[in-house]
Amino acid sequence: MLPQNIIDEVLSRADIVDVISSYINVIKKGRNYTAICPFHDDKNPSMMISKDKQIFKCFVCGTGGNAITFIQKFENISFDDAVRKLAELVGYSNEALIKDKKRTQIDEENERLYKTLADLTSFYQMSLLAKEGEEGRNYLRERKIDDDVIRQFNIGFCPNNPSLSIQYLSAKNHSLKDIETVGVAGHSNGQYIDKNFGRVIFPLKDINGRVVGYSARRIKDSDEAKYVNTQETVLFQKGNIIYNYHEAKKTSRLDGYCYVLEGFMDVIALYRAGIKSSVALMGTALTMNQVALLKRLNVEIRLCLDSDNPGQMATLKAIEMFDKAGLKYRIVRRSTGPKDADEILEKYGDDKLKKWLTLLIDKVQFALNYFSSTNSLSTIDERKKFIIDFLPFLKNVNNELELEDYIVNIAKLTKFDRKVIANTIQKYKKQNNEIVNTSFVDIHPERKVLRRLQLTEKAFVYQMLNSNEAIDFYSNKNVPLSDEIFARIASYIVDYNRNHDDMNLNALISVISQSDDELKDKVVAEITDLSLEKRYPKYSLDLLNEYLQIINEERAKEYDKFIFEKSSEGKTEKEKLQILLEHNRKINERLNKAKKGEN
Repeated sequence: MLPQNIIDEVLSRADIVDVISSYINVIKKGRNYTAICPFHDDKNPSMMISKDKQIFKCFVCGTGGNAITFIQKFENISFDDAVRKLAELVGYSNEALIKDKKRTQIDEENERLYKTLADLTSFYQMSLLAKEGEEGRNYLRERKIDDDVIRQFNIGFCPNNPSLSIQYLSAKNHSLKDIETVGVAGHSNGQYIDKNFGRVIFPLKDINGRVVGYSARRIKDSDEAKYVNTQETVLFQKGNIIYNYHEAKKTSRLDGYCYVLEGFMDVIALYRAGIKSSVALMGTALTMNQVALLKRLNVEIRLCLDSDNPGQMATLKAIEMFDKAGLKYRIVRRSTGPKDADEILEKYGDDKLKKWLTLLIDKVQFALNYFSSTNSLSTIDERKKFIIDFLPFLKNVNNELELEDYIVNIAKLTKFDRKVIANTIQKYKKQNNEIVNTSFVDIHPERKVLRRLQLTEKAFVYQMLNSNEAIDFYSNKNVPLSDEIFARIASYIVDYNRNHDDMNLNALISVISQSDDELKDKVVAEITDLSLEKRYPKYSLDLLNEYLQIINEERAKEYDKFIFEKSSEGKTEKEKLQILLEHNRKINERLNKAKKGEN
């Protein structure tokens, strides 16, 4: 963990507006700045950036923090790495940052494995250029993969002699254990061999551009698998890897988009056509970890999976996951001929490929095309099923003109009356909203009851953020806070106040953000919300006493309710009525004593 004084020094040199501007566009609005929030699917600028307070806050998704936490969330890196990144941005250097970076680098064992793979990749590349690589070079020429593409994607070849690469790595002082651990070595006749022998090698890299595995393509017709991928290892987990991500993250922010394809040969096809911002899932099922990586690009995702049925079903699944994560995306219209980008390039050339990639549709149009092509719609049951399957895609279509267009198309396909379809959609939307609202009440039945208590506790914590006297009042009176977030904020404030004369909001956020608190994001979000409040009055002792009285009253009501419910369990209606009357009598008696100032 970095020293707090170093963190404070880095923050003092940073301007949050400049920092966020280096990642996304910001617009000046009065004394503050606004921006499209990168942490949810934002349509209108909902993020506010305060130059005075050096904080940011999204008023839709609730995310907030300072310059460090913005970098941490945007780049999905550790707090300390975000501090280092910010230090680079503001031109600040300190030996403590360098020393700590060395201590936090990947452990020694993994570093050895990365080095093993780096040397093996070099061997494959050299082998492709050597006499042993002639078969590989011929194959690549047939696929129209030139030297530029070979260099760009570090393509290589594993010789037919399966022991050569093992001997090469051993000569470079890599242990047989490490060679086996990286997933390329196998056993045959009592010796280690390279499982990729006789194949063209496509290195697979992590988000930082380090080789973590390989996809090896056969070059001769045989019964063997077309591709052999490295088995999962400590460095290579398929669900965390996206092909070409390390390169696409450099170009996609300039282009404003990134194509998501099915195989790495499709990525290579786009590169050959002059399109660099593309990645591939390598034929594996999309994972939420991969979705999170795509969201970090903060650009429009252009989904372009294969046009065959498995590819289209994978697109439907991806749509569901993208919506859940709040990604901005469109879909490349299904090809009526070749199934993927590589085949289109081979059959029709660059211009046809680039033109096809611009045929972008939204998810509703995709679903309409997909369901109409996969259902015969010859019977009433098939037509009813079509509409039922299609309804979820219309749930969030609020533009009347768009909705009307979809209804017209559905009516043409199903032969149902447009008014009937429109009514069905409205009923579905209403039912869906009722389900959402009901589930919220079921999960949080206490929200209405606790509203007065929570508002008062929030106002009290606001005073603590802005007044040392309020902090002393909280400590001396042992003010009981029921809300877990407000209680944690108060605790952080008290701890910070012990070592500092004045409250520094930026520093407090940093302290919380690097803690192990599982609720730290919610705590920081609430602090940034409180720091922007303007409705609360200034500190006064009478005000704090009033807050304390309300807190005690509301907590007492909750306790009384709990006691009444417990004492009423298993009782008859008549007995419950008697208990209720006695319960109310005691409450009134206590309230009267409180008014008279009695104990």
